[in-house]
Amino acid sequence: MVVVEPVRRLVLAVLVAIGGGITAVGVAPSAGAVGAVAPGGSVQWSGEGRSVLGRPAIFRGSTGGVEVAWLDSNLVTTVFVAGTGDPGGPWPGGGQVAPEVRSRLVAAFNGGFKLGDLPGGWYTDGRVNKALVPGQASVVVYRDGHLDVGEWGRQVELTPDVVSVRQNLGLLVDDGRPTPAAPSTNWGGSVAGIATARSAIGVDARGGVILAQARVSPAGLADALVAAGAVRGMQLDINPTWTALVVYDAAADGSVSGRRVMGTGGPAGLYLSPYARDFFAVLIRPTVAPGGTGTIGQPAVSVELAAPKR
Repeated sequence: MVVVEPVRRLVLAVLVAIGGGITAVGVAPSAGAVGAVAPGGSVQWSGEGRSVLGRPAIFRGSTGGVEVAWLDSNLVTTVFVAGTGDPGGPWPGGGQVAPEVRSRLVAAFNGGFKLGDLPGGWYTDGRVNKALVPGQASVVVYRDGHLDVGEWGRQVELTPDVVSVRQNLGLLVDDGRPTPAAPSTNWGGSVAGIATARSAIGVDARGGVILAQARVSPAGLADALVAAGAVRGMQLDINPTWTALVVYDAAADGSVSGRRVMGTGGPAGLYLSPYARDFFAVLIRPTVAPGGTGTIGQPAVSVELAAPKR
């Protein structure tokens, strides 16, 4: 085994061609970027889908009848993809995961309500499609690929490193607890009463991304996020047609096939062909393995390593 000294300088350019056209994204993994991290909370977790650096990028479990998933943000990046029907377009990406990044595809999951059904809006590709509203719960994707969830204007805002914002009603979880609004019934038009198919997203204290889906009340969804370790969380889309988490497996030739592991919306190959609604794609984060000479995810443009000590 060859032991290499810590990276002195790493310049890595990645072409991400999905949802926002072809965008050059600079990523500089540190030694900590590939450190082992595990999901928390009170859920019994098990690995799911593709592995990166020998570790699962996704863990799944359940709590209180709600399916939950945890994404390792040290191993994956998240990209927001505009749909073909809502908000309408044209938008780059064509409402699907671009073929040129599918070799890095780990998972994809639904976005939020149609824009006509909520006060908030969203921003991507340098464009505001509908005005962002203070006080609205917001999924924020940053240029380095990490994701955050928070209240717009208080916990998150439009800074130069933000590439996408997706708002959807108010927060379900804040400061690690369900919000006072969680038990209310004002969480969107349901086709099946208060306990309809619902989906949610949150983040834990270490930046891990938590997803939750089930036929459940908003309060039950909030409880599941908290049990999975979320410090902040929000509802995404609801009703059976629109909720889905798809996990993708890769073949030897680089092609991928999907398995819907949560939710009830759409076929297993969902998001690999033009789709009417917005969604989020989860891609393997370009990573230099300790002691490695290549880059997982994409080739490096320039890599300079310190000479080993003698």
